[in-house]
Amino acid sequence: MYRKVGLLAAGSAAMLQWGSAALAQEASSGQDGQAPTVVEVTGNLLGKGEARANSVIDKETIQQQPAGLDPLKLLARVPGLQVSSSDALTGSFSMRLSMRGLNKEQIGVSVDGIPNGSTLSNGGTMPNRLLDTANLVRVDASQTAGDLGTPSNQALGGYIDFKTRDPARERGADVELSGGSFGYRRGFLRADSGKSAAGTSAYLDYSYEYVHTWPGEQSGRNQRRHADLRVLQDLGRGSSLRATVSWNSFADNDYDAVALRALAAPFYKATFEGNPGTDALTDRWTGNPAIDQNYRGTRGINSKDILAHVDWTQRFGQTGKLKLSPYLHKQEGNGWFYVPYKQLPANGKVYSEVTAGAATPVAQECYQNQYQRGAGGALTPLAAVAIPAGSSAAALRAAGCPAAARYAMNPVSQWGAREASTRRSDNQIDRKGTLGEVAFTPADGHRLRLGGWYEHTEREKVRNWFQATDPTVSGAFLPDSLYSVTQDRHYASNTAMAYAQDKMILLDDKLEIDVGATWQRFRESYRSPVEFAGVRALRVGSGLLPKLAALYRLGDEWEVFVSGSKNFSAIPDSVFEGTAAVDSKNGIKPETSLNKDLGLRWQRDGYGVGMSVYSIDYRDRISIQNGNPNGDIFSRDATTTFANQGGIRSRGAELTARATGRAYELYANFAYNDAHYVSDTKAEGIKAGDPVLGAARRSAFAEAVWKPAAQWRLSVNAKYVGEAAGTYGEVANTVIAGGPATYPREYMPAYTLAGLALSYRPRGSLLGMLRDVELSFNVDNLFDRRYLGGVGAELTTSNPLTSGRYFLGSPRTLFFTLRSRL
Repeated sequence: MYRKVGLLAAGSAAMLQWGSAALAQEASSGQDGQAPTVVEVTGNLLGKGEARANSVIDKETIQQQPAGLDPLKLLARVPGLQVSSSDALTGSFSMRLSMRGLNKEQIGVSVDGIPNGSTLSNGGTMPNRLLDTANLVRVDASQTAGDLGTPSNQALGGYIDFKTRDPARERGADVELSGGSFGYRRGFLRADSGKSAAGTSAYLDYSYEYVHTWPGEQSGRNQRRHADLRVLQDLGRGSSLRATVSWNSFADNDYDAVALRALAAPFYKATFEGNPGTDALTDRWTGNPAIDQNYRGTRGINSKDILAHVDWTQRFGQTGKLKLSPYLHKQEGNGWFYVPYKQLPANGKVYSEVTAGAATPVAQECYQNQYQRGAGGALTPLAAVAIPAGSSAAALRAAGCPAAARYAMNPVSQWGAREASTRRSDNQIDRKGTLGEVAFTPADGHRLRLGGWYEHTEREKVRNWFQATDPTVSGAFLPDSLYSVTQDRHYASNTAMAYAQDKMILLDDKLEIDVGATWQRFRESYRSPVEFAGVRALRVGSGLLPKLAALYRLGDEWEVFVSGSKNFSAIPDSVFEGTAAVDSKNGIKPETSLNKDLGLRWQRDGYGVGMSVYSIDYRDRISIQNGNPNGDIFSRDATTTFANQGGIRSRGAELTARATGRAYELYANFAYNDAHYVSDTKAEGIKAGDPVLGAARRSAFAEAVWKPAAQWRLSVNAKYVGEAAGTYGEVANTVIAGGPATYPREYMPAYTLAGLALSYRPRGSLLGMLRDVELSFNVDNLFDRRYLGGVGAELTTSNPLTSGRYFLGSPRTLFFTLRSRL
């Protein structure tokens, strides 16, 4: 498949510039040899000229970060955003992103305008899989819902677009070589063809990254390979055609969640207050599956992605422009987890389809060839038991299948008889879509935009259970050791969006008014033959979503803006899943939000200030309700339903300032965000007024840059994140004998991180062949602060044994990079 798509892209002519805005961006990137003025830099980074809250991360800022840094990590400098993972470079399971109180599954993301799809770590696509940061030239972060026509099924509270560079006009090659803490190494090579007489240019690049996990003996691995091919064709008079193919392959052993303190989690393997330097995953194989289930190498994520898109821009008439962008995205991946038992399906079949009218088969997690520890501590052999179909959790316990945690391993002398399994969740994604827009000026002072987006997606999630070949040696298994399939989920969805906007310029260009609206429709069908018979389907529409904005220029230095929009999120997959989903889905409404912004900007020479206040009302939040808390999810008697439970209200203010001179740059922002739930959700332990998990009320970022000479650049920065709620509220103790009657709400402690970056660009060339050389040194978390970077809200429940699960922040990490052009 990859070879065919690559040949197709290589044979396609592709792109020339993005239009006039892109031409300005191209100039600011230095490709025409002209440096931008400090006024332009200051204004762009503050969102000058935008009729809504918007921040820009420019190419110079991007280049000063460690090579290979996950593009999401760049957003830590944007007011109102909080980003962290347990790794200084990247993360999958541990990656956390919050924008004005909403999480990364509620924020729209695109790469070069192409929608990213879901941002789930396993079964979704993070943006670093679709681009290489060495090609990144700009990040646009809109803290509202973004501009009209942004393609996303989840943009309730913001939109982020990552823009990558076009082929260079001159032939040459770029190279990056990096190394650093925890065995980090990276190589990047890009070859540019230059622009031919026919107006064609292209580039091809490849990169490889490798780093260890940092706790303990660093047994985990994170590997990534990435390649891009881009071809562009100048069609003349501002028209262009571009084709891009990006391929990515990665495998990682990420970090596990920890509890805050032992008082509320006495049985959990790691607590931050007990030891903030470990997540308690182990580094050496013992042969005991009860211990080795926490070996870091037995859990992780693999994924291969390919994204191909063609972008055609055609100018017509005096003011008309047509843009058309078809795209294709394919992903194959899996996540795996090692467990110290073999599952015992009730009917003994590997794959058991549910027939119409028949009872759902039971797949209970029981041990085979294991031992049960009695009250006196003696180990009693446990024989396999026959489990009647439709058994409840209580009946299974009576039959000798209590929760797996109540079992003990058999004696060392019988280790050869031990059972262990790898539970592997395989996923596939096949997305095909098209973006289209036509813009023209029908009369003076009016600019019309009409456009649409269509995407068809097919996805699969299959949960396979493989028996380990020899647990005393490793967790390895053979493909033919598959013994059970407990999920075989297939999703097919269609998204359609249409939009229209009139941008009016009035009062001698002082007033700009954007009047527009979007309409979206989402349809999805779902089947899982081993869980239920038939097909579940759902269709929802957004209705008309108005998006209004206005900008008024108070002379050359001041401007004020106001914006409002209604936003829509497609219903998540979870409403199809669970025992009561067939009944509950009919009453589910899509989640929506109302976003309002009011702001003021000032700029003069190299100085600028931006201020904004905002309001977000996130409505009809979909919540899972468990009608049988004692039910066993694997025996499928946990009665789950879904309901719209109020929402989230977020109010806040953001202040940004920047000063730029010949030898210095100063940048700082502060954000205040009050995000809380607006109604009670008893099943989750939420009360109206409770703070939103992981959303700090106060945050700030500051950076100072000193450039004493053209060759040298030194920057220091600090990021402050205030305390944030880690649990929903006070929880009654119904589990731990002798413990406190209730557990109070937990808060992640506030923290401040410092960073440093130093770069040097020697004059002339090195070794006679290296041009435009840059040597850089970066330090992340300079003072090695121990902190909790984010909350695993998806791991949190109202049960005190599982309440409050967090991810450790990354320790001090050093990076060295050589960049050059050949």
